[in-house]
Amino acid sequence: MHFDFSPLLRYLLRRLVRIAIASGITYQGFCKLLRSVYFEVATEFEPVKGKPNSDSRVSLLTGLPRREVRALRESADTPPVPRPNIERLVLDAWSSSLDFMDEHGDMLPLPRTQRQGGARSFEALVERVNKDIRARALLDEWLRKGFVALDEQDRVVLLQRRSTGVVEGATGTGLLLGEMVSDLLNGFDQVYLHEHTVPGFGFNVVYGHRLSEESAQLICSTAQREGALLMKRINRLVVEREVLDARRDDATQRVMVGFGTYPTDGEQDPGLMSPGAPLEAGAAPATTGG
Repeated sequence: MHFDFSPLLRYLLRRLVRIAIASGITYQGFCKLLRSVYFEVATEFEPVKGKPNSDSRVSLLTGLPRREVRALRESADTPPVPRPNIERLVLDAWSSSLDFMDEHGDMLPLPRTQRQGGARSFEALVERVNKDIRARALLDEWLRKGFVALDEQDRVVLLQRRSTGVVEGATGTGLLLGEMVSDLLNGFDQVYLHEHTVPGFGFNVVYGHRLSEESAQLICSTAQREGALLMKRINRLVVEREVLDARRDDATQRVMVGFGTYPTDGEQDPGLMSPGAPLEAGAAPATTGG
């Protein structure tokens, strides 16, 4: 049975358009980008007998005239891929080595220089990621942001595993959020729209309504605290398995495990799961949440 996903897409597009407007992307620019993405997706969408989709099929799938499809194909360039910045790469390297974490998944303090700690120092860690960036410059920036501190032994100590926004701002946070949301949408597409089995795919949501600001903040702070502990344990498991699987030919899988919270005014932004909201025809009531 096919459902009309237009209301859901409209709801999601409102969020994207807000981001587009805030970042200076006009309607014309968004349309040009959307046209290009429609073409890119349709060229690889369920190819017949493994063959690339023809201009005619791309036109059929997208509604774009064949002349536009032909023009897009002739002018197609490899789309730019967003890249994490040096701060994210260093943080990832710090949290991706058993040498740099304890048995609980906490990131160990690192001696500031190679002279003090050798290969297990903050200076060596930065050089492992990028030899053009001086470790002292990055350290000063992280000290300014309050992301790390120097202890009495001149070791770099991560104060807490806070939001990536503390490290690299909107660009890096958007990159991480985009990948998480993209994976969830891909899982939804494969499991519910194409009815493919995807072992490991799933998500759980807890939501609440008619809460005071005090209650909402209490719930979010508790979730963030408990979630951080869970993420550390999972990260430790990820690193252990990466080491074990390093030489396996079948080690091709990628895993995304995410966690987030969001409090907002329920009257101004009621969301889709508000109490009393009418269900779409054929939809089942949600069973997860408060």
